[in-house]
Amino acid sequence: MDDLKKPILPGKGASDYERYLHTDDLLGLQKRPEELSHKDEMTFQIVHQSSELLLKGVAFELERAHDHIAAGDFANAASLMRRANQMLEFPISMLHVLETITPYDYHIIRAGLGHGSGLDSPGFLALLHIGPRLGQVFYEQLHSKNVSIDDVYRRHEEFFGLHDVAERLMDFDERVHLFRLHHLKLAQRIIGGGVVGTMGTPVEVLHQRMEHFFYKELWDIRNQITAKANESMQRNGISCK
Repeated sequence: MDDLKKPILPGKGASDYERYLHTDDLLGLQKRPEELSHKDEMTFQIVHQSSELLLKGVAFELERAHDHIAAGDFANAASLMRRANQMLEFPISMLHVLETITPYDYHIIRAGLGHGSGLDSPGFLALLHIGPRLGQVFYEQLHSKNVSIDDVYRRHEEFFGLHDVAERLMDFDERVHLFRLHHLKLAQRIIGGGVVGTMGTPVEVLHQRMEHFFYKELWDIRNQITAKANESMQRNGISCK
């Protein structure tokens, strides 16, 4: 039994768990206590570093899903997108942890950020890169099968795979929008809504970027379906409220 406790993997760490996950390196990426400009800086670093790891995982799974969609394998694509969307929930929720840092204390931490900004996040930028590409391969599949978005929703049982992917795209688009919303509210809560951020970017720009959606056609189809339903109800003498 003692042999099972001895690490067999190469690297640093007293156990194979530590060596496999490189915990010595991972847990050494934060400032030492004596280096902190403020005690809350530890929370600030850990939340952002954890978010970057999770966003890296989201982008990785969406890249895999992209390849499955391109190959017409909608079941595996949707499965990976569910995983990615679930993973994306955590960076969104962790933004609220940062709201526990008070404005005065934040500005002590901010003084050491240089021109650093959440707008530079490699993880979030990766989502902005993969998002349109997912839409492109999805629409290419619709074109190759001569299927419209309305067909996907009106005949969703017949086109179950495409419908499933469409809904997972909606989940992803919604979560990116929520990430932007919560990031905006965080900025407004900590530094204010009418000021300039660390990169010289007005906080108002964060609000403007919330108007962007990856898959506008998938959002617009809801309007079209409802308009058709309203017309049908009106023809039958039913009031639409």
